Amino acid sequence: MLISRLSRPLLAVLLTGTLGAGAAGCSLPGGDGGADGTGLERALDAVPASAADQAVTYRDVRKVRRLVAEDPSLYRGLDGFGILEVAQSGYTGKDVGADWGFDEKDVTASVQVGEDSLLTGDFDTSAVGRAMKRQGFGATGIDGGTRFEKRGEDVAYEVSGSVRVADRSQSGLGVSAPAKSLRDDAAYAAVADCLGDVYEATYYAKRDDADAELFAIGGRLAKDGGRKKGGTSTEKLCVRAASPEAADRVAETLRTKTGPGARYASSKVRVTEDGMVTMAWRNQPRSGLRPADNDRTGELPNLLNRG
Repeated sequence: MLISRLSRPLLAVLLTGTLGAGAAGCSLPGGDGGADGTGLERALDAVPASAADQAVTYRDVRKVRRLVAEDPSLYRGLDGFGILEVAQSGYTGKDVGADWGFDEKDVTASVQVGEDSLLTGDFDTSAVGRAMKRQGFGATGIDGGTRFEKRGEDVAYEVSGSVRVADRSQSGLGVSAPAKSLRDDAAYAAVADCLGDVYEATYYAKRDDADAELFAIGGRLAKDGGRKKGGTSTEKLCVRAASPEAADRVAETLRTKTGPGARYASSKVRVTEDGMVTMAWRNQPRSGLRPADNDRTGELPNLLNRG
């Protein structure tokens, strides 16, 4: 049962290598907070509320690109910037621009929902159209953009000047914002508020049969913007518990990972007044402590998904 619970989040990570996520409609420039909320909150605005049972990953691509360039040993888990085509090109040696009509410099943020992905940025729709045509995709006009489909392919693409969607599992992502989004879900909104202004984050699927109803892990930078090599980034885990009693049980479970010799030794686990369980740690350039390493190892997610 545990494997089936984790299959969607882990599949999302495996599909993308070091994929990430996040953008809301065409207004998301990156991760900086603003009148419309943080980048993560605006990312949730782009995801249909019906996707609450899937993993959601977010990356502020502009910040991630800078961090990977400045300190690859610490941020190598984010290499690929949350863009599947870029991650794949690292293995195949293919030219992303030639194949797809855009590259990582055109992207501001990315979001992945299960197997589907959404990128925001500044896309040359003519270049994208020519690239898709070379690959044998036909174009159909849709509200707000163009949809590209190919007979025999299990993926379709929607593209506008500011949004690009890869639709593999019909999660509802599209170039137009959904009528009701995950940001309208009280649990998702509460966890986003707890995480704050993050440059990368993963939400694990919402559950109604566990102490941990919903949880996410997000990365934050110190005031220097992460420019001091070797450790000015931290990650925070926020857990929305099913009840006050469940929050206490979740906190005790997490504390098993914070004792002497444990990976998260000395990390503080707290239960807030509103019942959120939090835990934070400093990122380090070693296994399990790099940003987004829990996407790969599943250490804390596996722990929380046990009951």
